[in-house]
Amino acid sequence: MKKTAFFAILSISLIAFSGLAIAYNANTPDTNTRTFIKSNNGILKAAYGVRHNFDTGFTTDLSPGQIKLLQKLGIETKEVQIYTISARPYCGDGKCHPARENADTCPEDCGIPPEPEPCTPNVQYPYGIEKVNGGTSGDDIIVAVLDTGIDTNHPDLKNNIIDNNCVAFGYSTCEDDNGHGTHVSGTILANGGPESKGIYGVAPKAGLIAIKVLDSKGRGYTDDIAAGMIYAVDNGANIISMSLGGGESSLINNAVTYANNNNVLVVASAGNSGPIEDSIGYPAANPGVVAVAAFDSSNNIADFSSRGINDGDWLIEAREIEFAAPGVYVLSTMNNGCYATMSGTSMAAPHIAGIAARDWQGTATDTRTYLQELAQNYTNNILDYGLSGDDIEAGFGLPITPTIS
Repeated sequence: MKKTAFFAILSISLIAFSGLAIAYNANTPDTNTRTFIKSNNGILKAAYGVRHNFDTGFTTDLSPGQIKLLQKLGIETKEVQIYTISARPYCGDGKCHPARENADTCPEDCGIPPEPEPCTPNVQYPYGIEKVNGGTSGDDIIVAVLDTGIDTNHPDLKNNIIDNNCVAFGYSTCEDDNGHGTHVSGTILANGGPESKGIYGVAPKAGLIAIKVLDSKGRGYTDDIAAGMIYAVDNGANIISMSLGGGESSLINNAVTYANNNNVLVVASAGNSGPIEDSIGYPAANPGVVAVAAFDSSNNIADFSSRGINDGDWLIEAREIEFAAPGVYVLSTMNNGCYATMSGTSMAAPHIAGIAARDWQGTATDTRTYLQELAQNYTNNILDYGLSGDDIEAGFGLPITPTIS
């Protein structure tokens, strides 16, 4: 009886404040805030509109007045965070990396995406692919890349695309309007193109689900990312690769749990806020996610690569780096059928996602364990810094896979 009375009052209140309680539409002012409402009540959804439904509530765009109204009615709300990509091209002499939080002196003209290089690559197997013995296999494994989209016409990628989807409102196209998503996808599964003149990724026979969750500036709301993860799980992905990050998000944490519980391996970039200890970002900091740091072609951990809090106990827990992979001056696919070199932990994570696709062990848990064993047992681990077990910079190091002939 009390609940019925409450929602009757709620309905009257929403009608009384109809100027505030408007449903989401494409013309919603930019001053509105993406908000999670902790309720699945139909009256609220009808009044405010729904971007994404979750088990514990829904997200929508609200004005400050709408948020105040809900708070007066005792309804819990929370602002939805924004995540950004974990990459920028280097500036000038290569010493300044604008993705780092403390890099505020970069030239203003250092933006993204970088200028594409000639559409005929100078190498077909970039140094990172060679380091991990990549360029083969990946059969019957599906990798979902949550990013800025994909160049669906790129000759090295188009035949691997299974699905190209936008889970967020407001995008006029699911095509990559930045270049970042196309770049990381190429590292995972570029197949050399129809004439075998392009470049190769780690697992060129894997299938790709491209999910656009970030805009042309490489920014995206965490509810869109969480919804993208759920979409990937529900549509057959074995692996989710995310080269993005920010603060901790309960929506994404819940999506990670959903993926883990449904046999999907989640891989993410550690972030570019190094070299400070415990600078790892989310979702990589979630223990249910494989966190990947970056090193260069000389096997040195990148200064910008975020560090964890690893204690060398051979176990990966919250806020710990699990692996490191090539992430400095990485050549890969770019929009318009071309190629470009980029840097960041964004470029490192897809190497590990590709290795997982190439050496899939039947389940996400078994695959993760196998990769850890590869890194730990490799007799000449190129990232062994002397600390027993996992360390704050490189975790277990690089899981170099056996050569497949």
